[in-house]
Amino acid sequence: VISKYIEEAKEIEMDAVASDGNLLIHVISEHIENAGVHSGDATLVLPPQDLDPETVSKIKSATEKIANELNVTGPFNIQFIAKNNDIKVIECNLRASRSFPFASKVMGIDLIEMATMAMLGMPAEPKQLNLPKDYVAVKVPQFSFSRLSGADPVLGVEMASTGEVACFGRDKYEAYLKALISTAFTLPKKNILLSIGSYKEKLEMLPSVTKLHSMGFKLFATSGTADFIQEHGIAVKYLDISKGAGHKPEYSLEQHLANNLIDLYINLPSKNRYRRVASFMSNGYRTRRMAVDYSVPLITNVKCAKLFIEALHRNPDLEVQSIDCKCSHETVTLPGPFNISAFVPHSAELGKNDFAEVTKASLAAGFTVINTLPIGLNESLRDAGTMAIAHTSSRGNGHCDYALSVAATEYNVEQITEVIPDVASLFIPFSSFVNAQSPKIATIAKHFSSWPVLSPVITDAKGNDLASVLLVASLHSRSIHVTGVSTKDDIEIIRLSKEKGLKVTCDVAVYALFLNTEDIDGCANVLPTPADQSALWKHLDVIDCFSVGTLPYRLSMELGRETCASVGIEETIPLLCNAVNEGKLSMEDIKKRLYTNPRKIFSIPEQINTYVEIEIDRKIKISDKPGRWSPFAGQTLFGAVTRVVLRGETAYLDNGFYSDGNVGCDISSKTYIFTKMSAAEEPVEAEQKPLAIGVNTQPPPKTTVTSAKVIPPSYGSGDIVPKTVAPDWILEPPVMPANLDPFLKNSPFYRKHILSVKEFTRNDLHLLFGVAHEMRTLVERYGSINLLQGRVLFTMFFEPSTRTSASFEAAMNRLGGRVVSVKVDSSSVAKGESLADTVRTLGSYGDLIVLRHPEPGSTKVAAEFSPVPIINAGDGVGEHPTQAFLDVYTIREELGTVNGLTVTLVGDLKNGRTVHSLVKILSLYHVTLNYVSPPSLRMPEDIRVSVDKQGTPQ
Repeated sequence: VISKYIEEAKEIEMDAVASDGNLLIHVISEHIENAGVHSGDATLVLPPQDLDPETVSKIKSATEKIANELNVTGPFNIQFIAKNNDIKVIECNLRASRSFPFASKVMGIDLIEMATMAMLGMPAEPKQLNLPKDYVAVKVPQFSFSRLSGADPVLGVEMASTGEVACFGRDKYEAYLKALISTAFTLPKKNILLSIGSYKEKLEMLPSVTKLHSMGFKLFATSGTADFIQEHGIAVKYLDISKGAGHKPEYSLEQHLANNLIDLYINLPSKNRYRRVASFMSNGYRTRRMAVDYSVPLITNVKCAKLFIEALHRNPDLEVQSIDCKCSHETVTLPGPFNISAFVPHSAELGKNDFAEVTKASLAAGFTVINTLPIGLNESLRDAGTMAIAHTSSRGNGHCDYALSVAATEYNVEQITEVIPDVASLFIPFSSFVNAQSPKIATIAKHFSSWPVLSPVITDAKGNDLASVLLVASLHSRSIHVTGVSTKDDIEIIRLSKEKGLKVTCDVAVYALFLNTEDIDGCANVLPTPADQSALWKHLDVIDCFSVGTLPYRLSMELGRETCASVGIEETIPLLCNAVNEGKLSMEDIKKRLYTNPRKIFSIPEQINTYVEIEIDRKIKISDKPGRWSPFAGQTLFGAVTRVVLRGETAYLDNGFYSDGNVGCDISSKTYIFTKMSAAEEPVEAEQKPLAIGVNTQPPPKTTVTSAKVIPPSYGSGDIVPKTVAPDWILEPPVMPANLDPFLKNSPFYRKHILSVKEFTRNDLHLLFGVAHEMRTLVERYGSINLLQGRVLFTMFFEPSTRTSASFEAAMNRLGGRVVSVKVDSSSVAKGESLADTVRTLGSYGDLIVLRHPEPGSTKVAAEFSPVPIINAGDGVGEHPTQAFLDVYTIREELGTVNGLTVTLVGDLKNGRTVHSLVKILSLYHVTLNYVSPPSLRMPEDIRVSVDKQGTPQ
């Protein structure tokens, strides 16, 4: 009997995977419609947009408790209802729900694969969530009411949809609109018909109706709805259902629907609180059915109607974006990478097109901003004149953002002060292509003195020159960035400088990490040795940035190969991603050294809505291109840049350029300099994940309860350390598992003997099996629990036993107790001590005695003298109750129930004590018993009589 409904509550879908009761991953989706609509017909939003964090937290907590209580391994789905942050469980299904595929695709994690691995007992570690920014998916139902003659197209508790469509968007409104369009829903152009049943929904819809009016739609409405809308100052035309001849067609709702004069019909039926005859057809039903029959788009839910109108009002452009598709390759989105050291060979020469070539190649390689080196093949950027040439060359040729630098020479200490506002950094060259003299240390000191304190200084110094520059920078308390580090000695001195607190950062050319002198002959002056390269990888934590640098150009010149300005840029991302696939790097390492650290060092202004998409497991083959040689030609690498978005506009997509050279901006004068702390010292804030989506990459380890000890604080030198002689196993109080507490609070077995199955009713068995199931779950999960901590069990077997004795000892040990086994041949029994005296003695030492004796009824005698409970482990040909309990429990667990079974017992039925106990227990259930034995070994008559008294067929 339903006594109360919870109205206007939100339904929430939880899809999760657990292993041994531990939650591995959970995904929460919210329903747009209020609770009361079948989940298969509901509109789902993921990630949820309107859930209170408190509600999400409660749902996650409840899910963890349910998974733990049911000891779930595999997929499961829970449907919650929430109102005012109060949650209730509608249902829990230990299976994959229809929303699992939706959640998997949206999250980019195969939940079914995880569940399968968990069920097979294999490691099920989910991939790290990498959701794009402004990313929402909406799943809408698709109906076939046009094929179901007479069906009422309203949403209810019975599922009516025949399909579903999901789409992505930057918000739920855009995603919802895309999904509706995908179901062949036609967006309205002019006329919208409204029919709203209840007054409450009229009030709720009023702001949305106002928006429709403001958007220029012509509104039509049925009588009650039209009166309400007009009362609030909104123009609306009244329509009604024809009631006979003479009804004017301009007011006929049927005519408007039949003649396709209505583009959208919003019909919100009122709740029917009165009984009606089955043949009754309301006007609302008739008009809804007409809308379906005349293919007029129809919305019958108030929440969906409000969402749809708001989506129309926002008028999204619905252009195809990167979030609109999913592919089989793993796609990683990185914020715009920064090439800290870009080489433009002829940047200081007029009439050259190098700048356009470098920026275009950088864009295709995934770089959204570059810092150009001021050194060139024939000339360098060293004064106002050469900087003017560079600005002229870059104008209209910037396919990505760029920053310019100026070179320090022996003679331009005063001249470069004129260009400070137009450059991003000062570069101190030591390996220039031009045969120009590098500045002396004294001159470098002057440059440090004249250059603004908050503007970065870069150098490519090596060896002794590097040590000198670091010394000068330290004396001037200046930060210094070392570019193109390639030797073991240089990386060591930089590491030591950082440890001593110097403000130094560095970058390494990507080529130097993957090529050495053994790979290519004749390049000892350009490439690092294997030892140098090994040192670079060893000190990866010292390296702040990755760069392209001049190394690719120098290498091609050293080998006499045909080269160009863009050499080495294309291979940068694939080489790094290939290292990720080989386990040498992580995507976080790449992000840190191509985005986070470079921007901190140079304080590059943030590029709003700028990112690059990389398919890190997609193979690409490097090949030589006309005019450009590559040392990796012919090799297959992992990592393809598929899309580059610059300030919200797609600039590069699958080898196609959407940049005309004016997309890139000169940010030289926009940089503000970072010198307070090296990038390696900057605290990195952890990325916040949506509360509704959780990945537990490290599930709680399986440990016994007794292994988790609280370590007390250490004592001071003047304190007296307490000592104890008590063994550690009795220091911890017994722990009562919460799920066993209801069973054991009023246990009917407390301090009672277990001598015969006759002492147990069917209700007792039900309780006993419930406890056994819970304890089995706990032992499987934790290995042992200290439920019987400090208790002692005595076992005394006058007959040989392996399984029974071992099972009792194992059980006691797993429950945290201790076992003392009394050997009959070495006990006082061998000297003639009576059973009664033996039991009295053991009872004074322990808490429980398990006894097996060859004489039938011997356990009853022992029970009369024992101060502690006696468990009958077999008394001759009498009974073996605990074995019978286990047999029935096994039948119950394996077959699901004992009732309705036909049980056949074969063998020695006369002397089998286990059989005697088993048939007595089975007689408490609705079973049929069959006996198969030789005539001399038939079931004893007294047992058959007791079974007959229970009315059990045998």
